[in-house]
Amino acid sequence: MKRPCVIITMIAMVDSEYLQDKKVQKIDSDIRNFKTDLQKTVMELEGLDNRLDTEIESTRAAASSRRDTIETIRGRLREAEREWKDADKVYRDAKKQKDKTRSTLKKKVDNLRKRIRDAENTKERRFRELDNDKRKIVDRAKKDKARELEQEKVRELDKVEEEKKRELGL
Repeated sequence: MKRPCVIITMIAMVDSEYLQDKKVQKIDSDIRNFKTDLQKTVMELEGLDNRLDTEIESTRAAASSRRDTIETIRGRLREAEREWKDADKVYRDAKKQKDKTRSTLKKKVDNLRKRIRDAENTKERRFRELDNDKRKIVDRAKKDKARELEQEKVRELDKVEEEKKRELGL
């Protein structure tokens, strides 16, 4: 029996400011919910095979038994044949139901994996947005400081120029 692979993600160490962000908290909550749903669905999928295989084997055995009855009891041929056909129908219906349920659960697993991947991408985009906002604040502070230093430099030069003029009597 093949087991579906479980996505394992590593949680990167992040700045505590990011964890304070409401959008990041919502995304983290969604990711935890998706992972919980994924685990439940994967466990349900694993349990489904054993349960339905046993059920199918039981109906297959019943169909086989009915077929043997036909061969050994010719007098009850028609009745035994009908029972065999009924049991075979139950077997086919159970197999169809298993395939349908299995297909539905596989789609759900794929959908949950996609949602987790999308949520993680959204979280990374949010981190980049926060980094860009920080970078803008730092750049603005640098420009303000440079402007302030330039103004201070001009004032100092003006003072020195005034002193020289006074010294020279101008």
